[in-house]
Amino acid sequence: MTIYAIQELWTNERLLNAVEQLIGPDIAGHPVWNLRTKTPKNEATTVPWHQDVGYLDNNSYEVLQPTAWIPLLDSNENNGCMQLVKGGHKTGRVAEHECCAGNTWYTMLTEEEMEKTLEVNMAEDIVSCPVSYGGMLLLNNMIPHRSLNNYSDAIRWSLDLRWQTPHKSCGFYGLKEGLLMRSSKDPNVQIDWDTFLGLNRTKEQHKSVGKEMDDFDTTIVGPWMKKWKIVHHNRHTKNISEETLSSWHNHRPIKA
Repeated sequence: MTIYAIQELWTNERLLNAVEQLIGPDIAGHPVWNLRTKTPKNEATTVPWHQDVGYLDNNSYEVLQPTAWIPLLDSNENNGCMQLVKGGHKTGRVAEHECCAGNTWYTMLTEEEMEKTLEVNMAEDIVSCPVSYGGMLLLNNMIPHRSLNNYSDAIRWSLDLRWQTPHKSCGFYGLKEGLLMRSSKDPNVQIDWDTFLGLNRTKEQHKSVGKEMDDFDTTIVGPWMKKWKIVHHNRHTKNISEETLSSWHNHRPIKA
């Protein structure tokens, strides 16, 4: 899949029409999007329980950010489809995440924390979401979700694309802004892909911790590592200096 194909999908008229029903006629693409290669039995590609707002600055909590999770082949429980926690967004709360899961850079939620703060029943409220090729899973930025392990013998490819109103902060710590895709004031708005793609999100994340990104460096770092208590250090967290950590603000769960 080329970047041009991703651009066409992200701005697909039918997709934007659906998003418009949720957030209104002014639509921006969020700077955090991913093409995921979920290789079999790989911890680094298995994302634990989290809310998407857990990766963003607190000023994003008041903003609805719909995400389309789009598998590029049939997804199911065997090859690592998504699971979500039914009703986990209804309290409007952001639960206390931890960092980092295993040997990864992911934030994570414990089941105990979700039950306490989000008032869900983890024995009853988990929903598996298999999606056939050509379909998508549309979810908001407050719903707890995770991906299952890939126990198949094939790579499970997927895209996650996000949108929000361009009139509020995207919550990406000032590292990169969103991309205007639809405007009520200008129906013929020209999408400025060159500027958007000209800024490398991952390199900006590395710069934010005072580290230049080597082209062969496979570590991932970012400001979300400061938002939450680091309960497990690994090669990713070791790239963050104490000075940098102290410069990022702390987080406390709030009602959005």
